[in-house]
Amino acid sequence: MKRITGIVTIVQESRFRLDPTPQRAPMLFLLSPDAPVEPQDLPALAETRRRVEVHYTEDASLIAAIAHDIRELPGRPG
Repeated sequence: MKRITGIVTIVQESRFRLDPTPQRAPMLFLLSPDAPVEPQDLPALAETRRRVEVHYTEDASLIAAIAHDIRELPGRPG
């Protein structure tokens, strides 16, 4: 499973955009039903602008990656 860190910037239902480091383009994600995070938890991640780590898989038939886990990282908001 792949992983990436960044800041959640846009949320719509179970979809979200993650802005990683300035050297990488933003990524779109769809929250997996097996994720320990619920869709209603995503807006708070965007509001606080805390860095998160997303564990995900990619599917060539989708324009978004599938997020299986999202964890807040220690430290100050971004």
